Amino acid sequence: MSDLAVSNKGRVLRLHIDREPKRNALNGEVLRGMLDALRSPGDARVVLVSSAGEKVFCSGADLVAMAPNATGLEVHEGRGLLREVVLEMRACPLPVVASVQGLCLAGGVGLVMGCDIVLAAESAAFGLPEVDLGLWPFMVSALLGRHVSPKRALEMMLSARRVPAREALEMGLISRVVDDLPAETDALVAALAAKPPVAVRLGKKAFFAAMDSSLEAGLEAMQAQLSLLNTTQDAAEGVGAFLEKRKPEWKGR
Repeated sequence: MSDLAVSNKGRVLRLHIDREPKRNALNGEVLRGMLDALRSPGDARVVLVSSAGEKVFCSGADLVAMAPNATGLEVHEGRGLLREVVLEMRACPLPVVASVQGLCLAGGVGLVMGCDIVLAAESAAFGLPEVDLGLWPFMVSALLGRHVSPKRALEMMLSARRVPAREALEMGLISRVVDDLPAETDALVAALAAKPPVAVRLGKKAFFAAMDSSLEAGLEAMQAQLSLLNTTQDAAEGVGAFLEKRKPEWKGR
């Protein structure tokens, strides 16, 4: 059985970490499988990241399994796989959704922050325990400050405290806390899969570009993207369907 179950059904590319006995830790097989799937999503319109069991979403990186008997350089390069996955999630033209249950720790937090939307069960909790091992969540540091305030980020890294789902929501670490995680996740990915793919692709790319630029440059870029989107068949179809009071048929062009 593969440590990462990959399937594409109903325009949803599902990446399911299946390592429950290992607390769904990230090894080379999982991360390389994610990279391959994200780079070749086929006809999918949304990506869903989930994991097995109820107690632990992901306990972080399994560095021993990632590079057994490896040299220091090989271990260093193995750690880079998570960086590649996060960057690939951002570059992916599809919305990337995480469905989180139970504990999400260390590199698992980094994986979640690479996703565009994060749904969490009431039972979920997020933590960075590295400091208690004499280590530091360096790679997660590059992401955490982009999602929460510097003081909240440092408190989370310095204290190693597990942050419950409701507090993680208040911090801006996740998108939503839900009562029925499987049902809410299915409803969300189905809704996202039905959105116009050109608008989603251009919109996601433009959103991140604007975040990384000045206000003036960002607004100018958004004006250009708006003009570009208005030339597409999907934009004409969306407006036409609205005026004709019918359901649009997206062509992805």
